[in-house]
Amino acid sequence: MEIQKIKYFASILLIIFLTACEEVIDIDLNSSNPVLVAEGEIDNESPAWIRLTYTTDYFETEQAKVEDEATVIISDAAGNTEILEYIGNGYYEGTKLIGIINSKYTLSILKGDEEFEASAILFPPSEILSVGFEKSDMVKPGHDESYSITVNFSDDPSVRNYYLFQYIVNGEVETNNYYLVDDNYYETTGNIEYSPLRPDFKHGDEVFIELYSIDKDTYVYYSELNDGSEGMMGGSSTPYNPRSNFGSEVMGYFVAWSKVEFATIVE
Repeated sequence: MEIQKIKYFASILLIIFLTACEEVIDIDLNSSNPVLVAEGEIDNESPAWIRLTYTTDYFETEQAKVEDEATVIISDAAGNTEILEYIGNGYYEGTKLIGIINSKYTLSILKGDEEFEASAILFPPSEILSVGFEKSDMVKPGHDESYSITVNFSDDPSVRNYYLFQYIVNGEVETNNYYLVDDNYYETTGNIEYSPLRPDFKHGDEVFIELYSIDKDTYVYYSELNDGSEGMMGGSSTPYNPRSNFGSEVMGYFVAWSKVEFATIVE
């Protein structure tokens, strides 16, 4: 009789548990306030430009809202300034102030009673001396063979330099990772041989290489982008926003950099 009572009460508890599991739980997902996103640059061949948008809600399917009523000013250490013209879709462009090597540039965004400011130094360009490919034992899925790349480029050993590489393969930009170099990790005597962890070039690939000379703060920013992404380097599974040089209330970055280019074919 006691055993039957135990079974009875156990059955009642099981029914109550299953009923509770079927209850609909209403979770309140609060929408975050839009944050200004600023993506701008100036280089040694072109005037400054910037795009201003806002972050969207996680479940938002519409395109990001653009900021089209800001005043954007670029200035250099010599006191030269220019107001960037709004050309649409969040883009502001300059026409007169071209980047000069070893100059510091400040980009100011005025929006209502708010002002955001970021600065960056434009360092001298490097020179790509040679590019070589070597057949690799690591083969990308779907490829019969893969090739690794070595880029030999110039470096001034008297100062600490930072670089960023970008690869355009058969017309498509490599976006999985930012390839960064700090010459402090190389025994440089005037040039560096750099072999990034990207052994998935194929025979016949048309490879266009862009090498940017950047300042330390820009190097740190893109390093944090790598850490917070799930690119080929296996970054963090939890993305986060790297520190912006516009301050904590703005996402994105303003860069000043010089660039050299090199085109080749994997043979």
